[in-house]
Amino acid sequence: MTDPYRLLGVPDTADDAAIRAAYLAAIRACPPERDRSRFEQVRAAYESIATARDRLARALFDPTPPTVQDVLAILSADWLSLIHI
Repeated sequence: MTDPYRLLGVPDTADDAAIRAAYLAAIRACPPERDRSRFEQVRAAYESIATARDRLARALFDPTPPTVQDVLAILSADWLSLIHI
């Protein structure tokens, strides 16, 4: 499963309002009529971190290991932040 924070483009410390705003912006940019699978990913990401209780439960009980794509995305983002062009 991809990281819902990265998918919505919010930091791990975002509050409910910031997460909801990012979710609404993401579904406006990609409505279900245009790309159903992307819409479902965004909706699932929002539902997993929508409230403080959901975020705490996810942090405490999420046993899913990251996929290879998740690891590569994190590493590439970290490497790009180190490059000062």
